[in-house]
Amino acid sequence: MSQRKKRPRTARRAAERKLLKQAMRAELRGRRVTPTIEGFEAALLNRGHDGIAEALIARHNQRMQRMVDFGQILQTSGLPLLSSFIPLTVAATELGARYKRPPFSPGSTWPDHLSWGLDSIAAAVRLMLSLQPIGASIIARTQLERWSSNLEFNLNAPQLTGEDTVTWLNRIWSTTGVLPNPTVRVGDIFGSLSELLHGRGSLLPLVWLDVADVTDPPTSEHLILLEEISNSLIVSLSRIQTCLATAAAEKKWDVLANTIAGLRLVSPAHGLLSNVRALLWPLNPTFFQLPSVKENLGALAAGHLRILSALKASKDPKEPFEAWPAFSLGAQRFRAYAVASIAYETERKKLGEISQEDGIERLSTEAVLAGEMAAILAMWLRDDPDRSSVANAFAVCASGLRSAEWLWLEDDPRAMGCLRCVVEQLARVRTWRLRPERALKIERNPNSTPRDWIEGAGWRRLTLLNRALGEFAHGSAGAKWHLALDALVALQKDAENDDIAQYTGRTHALEVTIFLLAVECAAWADTFSSKLGDAYRKVVRITDSQADRAIEDLLNHAWEKRGTPVR
Repeated sequence: MSQRKKRPRTARRAAERKLLKQAMRAELRGRRVTPTIEGFEAALLNRGHDGIAEALIARHNQRMQRMVDFGQILQTSGLPLLSSFIPLTVAATELGARYKRPPFSPGSTWPDHLSWGLDSIAAAVRLMLSLQPIGASIIARTQLERWSSNLEFNLNAPQLTGEDTVTWLNRIWSTTGVLPNPTVRVGDIFGSLSELLHGRGSLLPLVWLDVADVTDPPTSEHLILLEEISNSLIVSLSRIQTCLATAAAEKKWDVLANTIAGLRLVSPAHGLLSNVRALLWPLNPTFFQLPSVKENLGALAAGHLRILSALKASKDPKEPFEAWPAFSLGAQRFRAYAVASIAYETERKKLGEISQEDGIERLSTEAVLAGEMAAILAMWLRDDPDRSSVANAFAVCASGLRSAEWLWLEDDPRAMGCLRCVVEQLARVRTWRLRPERALKIERNPNSTPRDWIEGAGWRRLTLLNRALGEFAHGSAGAKWHLALDALVALQKDAENDDIAQYTGRTHALEVTIFLLAVECAAWADTFSSKLGDAYRKVVRITDSQADRAIEDLLNHAWEKRGTPVR
């Protein structure tokens, strides 16, 4: 009997297997490191600075796994917000919205704009399911501002001189018939979201769940806090519903108008997904290589289209109603996936060697190493009552940076709004480190602004970056995202003579923020142990002298461009 020949392994396959085994061993070592000063010092003693890197990456991986482990709990909180997504999408497409419009694009027509509002609800739900409260709140607040601007125009109810935004929003949204639940105080919701984005307020436990307790499930208290973000999205959704019904009525499509106006926006979720990886994972090159991703998202998108087609033909869809929210989220994520795939390929052709996949992976890794170290420092600092503000600031940096990077991968401009939160809190921790008396004074001032922290940190020359990112953190009719993008482009050195600079403004802003956060993390690590600080510098490959020169160059260039308009 002839012996069956074994297929020889190629050198590449053998190398891949070796790398996989090394990664698995590193992951096991990293998970054994306790998130304490003593635990990190032991890792440093045993493995050198590689031990620190392994611990940080392992914590990131544990956080990602938690989304899967507790996905069904979070779906019961997030998916109800998508109960009406399909019929509202039917209305938008009947009115002329383009189904293949990129999910992040506000569009150039009113139906497209309303469809963008629906996609924004789905984008926020995805971040809620990922336990990323900063990113979810940025989208929720910008949407709330956008549809409040719409309501302001229709009611002719501008903000009065001296009237704060919370009071104004409570006033205009309390108009009879505007909200499905008249007891909701929209201004108060806006205030809660704003406080969170400034590193304060009642919603901060959501940030701590994100950054610190990476293996713990959300408690009932956390789910209640998530409802504050949900309530904001429901308010925006109610306005989108009204706008769609009004647009249909103006076309004399009374049946469609009445159907949309009578929709129940939110219903309990029962059709839950068992595996949420394809729906939640960031769209980086590694994600695109997973064989099941396209199939899973494609199947959900196909089901979504079947439901839309049946409803447009006045037929009953075969897909059960309780599964519609899952199909809706899957369809939004598939469109984001498709757009990102095309964008990667286009960027490769346009930018050549600059746009290698390993460059995106490198930036994602740098974001993990900076964000996870910020999270670790937050944990070490929160045990000291005198440093609770610094701990909260580092926690927001960690959570906000993750959302910024994930949205940046999808070309979503609201990634820059997340970066605004990171830059403000980064300036806050730097002020506490260098000028604690001034930091305490700012903390005690109820009218303090992000600019106070920027100047307190000695970064007055960085005002243009703060102003540009600040535009993306708001969504009212007065926000000028296109001018803010121009400012980010101008912040790059030699932008005037660089043909590709117009495409890399947001990437540069992300790189700068990651670098500044890593430098600050190293400085704060020194306050616990100079050995840990030095080890972390080796992990992120920076030295103090290099960092000082790079930051000074950045500040000087930003100051030269300070006159660049953002409004």
